[in-house]
Amino acid sequence: MLSTRKERYVLWFDEIGMEDVPLVGGKSASLGEMTLRTGVPVPYGFATTAEAYRYYLRANKLDEKMAETLKEIKDPNDTRTLQSVGARIRKMVATAEMPKDLEKDIVEAYKLLAKKVGENDPFVAVRSSATAEDLPDASFAGQQETYLNVHTSEDVVEKIKECFASLFTDRAIFYRIQKGFDHMAVALSSAIQLMTYSKASGVIFTLDVATGDRSVVLIEAGYGLGELVVQGTITPDEYYVRKSDLAIVKKNIPKKTVQLVRLSSGGTERKPVPLDLQDKEILTDDQIKEL
Repeated sequence: MLSTRKERYVLWFDEIGMEDVPLVGGKSASLGEMTLRTGVPVPYGFATTAEAYRYYLRANKLDEKMAETLKEIKDPNDTRTLQSVGARIRKMVATAEMPKDLEKDIVEAYKLLAKKVGENDPFVAVRSSATAEDLPDASFAGQQETYLNVHTSEDVVEKIKECFASLFTDRAIFYRIQKGFDHMAVALSSAIQLMTYSKASGVIFTLDVATGDRSVVLIEAGYGLGELVVQGTITPDEYYVRKSDLAIVKKNIPKKTVQLVRLSSGGTERKPVPLDLQDKEILTDDQIKEL
């Protein structure tokens, strides 16, 4: 492993915080911040760094090929060209070879994570966290891929490559062109995080997203793993909680017919929500207040 933090390929969550957005992107930095400073029970893990991504491109001599291919996009609204360029670059990145020293660092970190939790080949999520050193305020949320319920070191390495490639989804390319960002100035960190086998999951917003009212917290909840909530594939339960006294001021409880569940062999699948649960509130009032 390389000596200085900026040159390292892997950093653990308890080694990083919000000041490290340039090194590991917003998502990985936030996970580190919560692990390091807040006492929130975050499933543990590590992040590959922006340097790891840039080294991967350099080692495979991809920088120039990618930059040249991106020049074909004269107008981001030319959907056919955008899709063609995106597909070629993603294939270029995903099928390149992981440098042996970088692979060694990733595999060693995964094995150490396994040792920490006392499991062989623990199941992990491999999540994308885009970053740009000179663009700390850029928002790349939702533009890259996440892979759930991954296990074995070989699969982790493969999914990291696919995360790298997802920096060039059609949506991400379009966004960077619209915002005037240099594609090659953006890098990709992967957060490798222990899976939580949730009966229910969701998102908390520190305001009412529809009205901007900051006096409440909005909790969204769906059955199973949280990916369908985040993607907007399902309509989740909504619970509005007043910050001043934790009173639950409003609930919206839609019918919930589908959930994403883990497979014991790895990966995930969509399954129907049992009929007796479809119209029920997912969270109890006590759970809402605890959150």
